[in-house]
Amino acid sequence: MRTISVLVLVTAAIVPAGAADRTAQPVPLAIDSRGGIVVQIRVNDEGPFKFMLDTGSARSLVSDDLARVLVAPVVAKSEVITSAGSDMRFVVRLASLALGPARVGAILAPVLPTAHLARLGPGVQGLLGQDFLSAFNYTLDYRRARLVWDDQATCDAAGAVRMTAAEGRFVMALENGDGRPLRLVPDTGAEVAVLFAGRTPARSISRLRLGSTALGDLRPVVVSREDENADGLLPLHGFASVSFAAQGACVTVRK
Repeated sequence: MRTISVLVLVTAAIVPAGAADRTAQPVPLAIDSRGGIVVQIRVNDEGPFKFMLDTGSARSLVSDDLARVLVAPVVAKSEVITSAGSDMRFVVRLASLALGPARVGAILAPVLPTAHLARLGPGVQGLLGQDFLSAFNYTLDYRRARLVWDDQATCDAAGAVRMTAAEGRFVMALENGDGRPLRLVPDTGAEVAVLFAGRTPARSISRLRLGSTALGDLRPVVVSREDENADGLLPLHGFASVSFAAQGACVTVRK
């Protein structure tokens, strides 16, 4: 598993205003051997800088080195919960984040040590979370290694799975093969499927259905963790493409 994956920030979730050119060309994605997605992000109109795109993270993060380069003002402290545990971190104000033509202003980003973020990949200086991503309709095309802006996305389309918001993340309410409900976060930052032992006695994910797509036994990693909003994480890199509707309304996967 990856050594860092931000799951929750104990702060109020902010739904940003975003803008993107509807005629925009697709954004190229660098997909690593573990399925992680690295994108080139402009921060405060500077850069680009390497960020990991993480649909399972409530917030965008920056490294302490990048915060110093940007002279980003510290505005608060916040508890950040990662796979390594929880810790209090400084929060800086960013004037804007931009991915291709898509731009979101006034981001409050916790700061992590550069060495921690570097474990996600060489040169990674930040993480792009739902405080940016949820402003847009977009498709992650894993086969073509590109992100496509999709203003026409609709949750009425065949195969769309509705999601609910939970502390800045978005959760799918699914049914496991044994008939038990299972709440999973669709997570580009997860290398493998994960179940939180504190919320569910399940040790496997079998015959899971996401809209019109059926999955077999995913053999998840079980971690000792309490999360009142989710039972685990579903990695997305095994799909051909994944589409998200703005504000986390729904997700559609394609094999």
